[in-house]
Amino acid sequence: MTGSAARRVVLVTHDASRTGAPMVALLVARCLVAEGDRVRVVSRRRGPLLADFDAVAPTRLELLLGVRRRLWLVRSLRLVAWLVDVAAATATLARHRPDLVYLNTTASAIYLHPARWLRIRTLLHVHESDANTELFLEQARSRDLRGVRLVACSESVRGDLVARTGRSHHDVALLPSVPDDGRVRALAADGAETPGQAPGQESGRAAGQESGPVVGATGSVGLRKGTDLWLQVAAAVHADEETRTARFVWVGELGEPALAVPGPGVEFTGPRANPYPAMARFDVATLPSRDDPFPLVVLEAMLLGKPVVAFDVGSVREQVGEAGIVVPAEDVPAFAAAVRRLLVDPRLRADLGAAARARAEQHFSAAAFADRLRSILDDANGSSAQVPMTADRQAR
Repeated sequence: MTGSAARRVVLVTHDASRTGAPMVALLVARCLVAEGDRVRVVSRRRGPLLADFDAVAPTRLELLLGVRRRLWLVRSLRLVAWLVDVAAATATLARHRPDLVYLNTTASAIYLHPARWLRIRTLLHVHESDANTELFLEQARSRDLRGVRLVACSESVRGDLVARTGRSHHDVALLPSVPDDGRVRALAADGAETPGQAPGQESGRAAGQESGPVVGATGSVGLRKGTDLWLQVAAAVHADEETRTARFVWVGELGEPALAVPGPGVEFTGPRANPYPAMARFDVATLPSRDDPFPLVVLEAMLLGKPVVAFDVGSVREQVGEAGIVVPAEDVPAFAAAVRRLLVDPRLRADLGAAARARAEQHFSAAAFADRLRSILDDANGSSAQVPMTADRQAR
């Protein structure tokens, strides 16, 4: 680091899946290591991103992982599960004695207790909507955020934290999530087969299927991600003679398998170790989510030059700007109309795709993220973090 000793940092990621928040955690780890910090990564769950984390900094799974998960499944043992969770977090921090514990998402809020006991400076990077933040803080039994440096992934999340804690906007740092642009481009250019992909099958275009424009979505299949709404959009688009050759391809984990209903012109590929070649083959990228505060996949698609159609949730409108089409939340007819408009107008697709790439590069670069992260972490006093919680929140 410039002008100061290297920090010892424990970075806690709630899991190691190839989803938005863990991908941001990976970028945070890279930025910290590049600054000269001594980083240790702890993942609360297994996942394919573990090897990527370990390539950046020493990485380990949280202690007693299997025991804790089994305990949480038994309602009568929830208190025991919580105590074991706290003990595991305490042991981790006591072992490494970091100068800073960086909690990437409120799903890692269990570390707030031992960090306070051990007097370790704590940063909580919030990626969730307020309903999920409430859920995770309640599960961790730690709603008291005094003394914690709060960082929001978007303006909407920042507003939630201001309302929750009674702090000013200035006292909640803003660190918009961004893709690691160099990594995304490099992986998108790699068209080789990836683990989980059927031999001879291209990402995004299955062998033997008729070629047609691809309307893609990326993420874990589920209601929160709007898979059911996306299928309704596919049906509406296929009902139109002019756009019925379009192929709808969903790339990602089958989180709620009952919603992954393949059919004519609809394909669920399952997870990909490298989803970016498939995304690079999208003609239109879609985000049908019901709840997504600041979806990284939107910026990844924009970085790859894809026009985006999305529901107006979280800060998606802030991401897309004029470089895509944002429609009212859960308005399936409007969403389908936007997709059809792009499918029948190749020039519009090209123009919006170019605008999307330019916007992602200008406003959501990894370099800007690193600069902002450095500024947040170097704000050592953090006096604003001592502002007490509002009375109504303290009473709950």
